[in-house]
Amino acid sequence: MTLKTKKIILQELLASDAGTAEKLLSDLPFEEAMRLLEELVTSVESGSLPLEQSLRSYESGVVVINHLKKLLSGAEERLVVLNKKG
Repeated sequence: MTLKTKKIILQELLASDAGTAEKLLSDLPFEEAMRLLEELVTSVESGSLPLEQSLRSYESGVVVINHLKKLLSGAEERLVVLNKKG
């Protein structure tokens, strides 16, 4: 995924509601989602955003965190299955 694509995803994420954001992130790999979350956190922590944009970034971060949790849960389930087979 290119930096340009990631920027487009970030812009779309910030402009979307939770349901649309979840669909937008559905195919995003773990590593890219982590980078996106880091970018959101950095922007909020900078203190340079207006309040409304900070809140929007925070809300988007929650959606990204939920996506990451789903990915980790799926990986954990796969490991459990593999351990049972072994």
